[in-house]
Amino acid sequence: MVMSIGWNPYFNNAEKTIEPWLLHDFDEDFYGEELQLAIVGYIRPEALMIIHANFPSLETLMAKIYEDREIAEKALDLPFYLKYKEDTYMKKSLQHSC
Repeated sequence: MVMSIGWNPYFNNAEKTIEPWLLHDFDEDFYGEELQLAIVGYIRPEALMIIHANFPSLETLMAKIYEDREIAEKALDLPFYLKYKEDTYMKKSLQHSC
């Protein structure tokens, strides 16, 4: 997953939010279900912190999000991150979802 933590500058959130984007396509929705997540890396701060300006359009925001996805998918193939696939926390999560 790739996750945004903070005050989304595009939507002017009044409260800090956590927005995970699961990098897997599911056959059905699972709204209301509990997610167990492991944060194992950091890509970048919120864009507002970098450029002190909002995204000019939803398209530019989406392009940045897809860039983050590419970075995360490549990183997950690195030896440092591969070990998390075998972590007991992740295995336990999978067993509970079956």
